[in-house]
Amino acid sequence: MSAADSNKIPSEEILTRKWDECISNVIVKSGIGLSVGIVASALVFKKRSWPISVSTGLGLGYALSQCERNFNPTLVPVAKKVQQEKK
Repeated sequence: MSAADSNKIPSEEILTRKWDECISNVIVKSGIGLSVGIVASALVFKKRSWPISVSTGLGLGYALSQCERNFNPTLVPVAKKVQQEKK
């Protein structure tokens, strides 16, 4: 067995790592959005509820877009440009 064969990571492990990163991103970024929304609601918007919803949604959306890029890196415009240059 060569050194290259021993360094290969199984595809299941790669997929598991991507899912773990995606789930942790969703939890962290939604939590940060929720926290920012609560602070903004209490300090700036006279305790209204819409800043909490908006900031949580923005955090969730950002996390999901990062997950999508992680699973499909060809969606990133820079990756498309690099692939075209290699051809």
